[in-house]
Amino acid sequence: MGRLVVMAHSGAGPNALLPMLRHLPDAYELVGVTLPGRERRLWEGVSDVPPEPAAVVDAVLRELRRPPRLPTVHFGHSMGAALAAALALAAPELCEGVVLSAHPGNPRAEWATDWSEQDLLDIIRRGGGTPAEILREPLLREHVFTVLRHDLTLGQALAEDNEGRKIPVPICVLAGEEDELVDVDELARWQTQAAAGYRQRLFPGGHFFLLDDENAPAVAAEIATALRQRQDGEASFVAEACPIGRGATEASVARIRSAAPDNARSGAAPDGGDVV
Repeated sequence: MGRLVVMAHSGAGPNALLPMLRHLPDAYELVGVTLPGRERRLWEGVSDVPPEPAAVVDAVLRELRRPPRLPTVHFGHSMGAALAAALALAAPELCEGVVLSAHPGNPRAEWATDWSEQDLLDIIRRGGGTPAEILREPLLREHVFTVLRHDLTLGQALAEDNEGRKIPVPICVLAGEEDELVDVDELARWQTQAAAGYRQRLFPGGHFFLLDDENAPAVAAEIATALRQRQDGEASFVAEACPIGRGATEASVARIRSAAPDNARSGAAPDGGDVV
């Protein structure tokens, strides 16, 4: 039994990754990090998120320290990968490994800083995954642009803070071979930051390769492997799944799925969770 802490891409919350996460074994507790302005925190403004990346990291860590300790791996996709790496750098005692998806491991010098609508549309087009009907609705479009603009800026700042620093837990890097936002040749940058082991795997597909039906089970298997490896050598750990508190206003962490005893899935959403 272990815990996976999930951090999603720019403009999204952890539920966006459920099509892949559902393939993980029931023995693992899934915990999602939700920033304001998305999912169950939709009506909170992204302005509630501190502008300094260190403040965001501290807010998430405050919540991750609340539950009983379990063998834990941080998983982040795209911007979420930068946040996952930042958490491991700031508090390596809270995780045994990181799985980093679709992120080159460095800030994008070529990317804009003010993020015009055209810049954002280009990112959406190259990344894929955003339904066209959302962009045709003015209110939804404005909300998407606001959250995306904030998250891209935060992701750049996190990557700048992370750059060149040795990550003291094992790293697993995943990416899509046809990703128009991430050059697979840049992934090797993560290896230069690996102080405790590194592995990499490429999948067919673009930026959201992990949500493709043909890839999702294999991506989940890679994450499960990281969780199993991190449990090796653990003398003991608490065997009770526990909900994570939501007290912080800057960032919120909540259980997506508790670990099912004897691999029996109950079918019910856990209390306080992010299940959709």
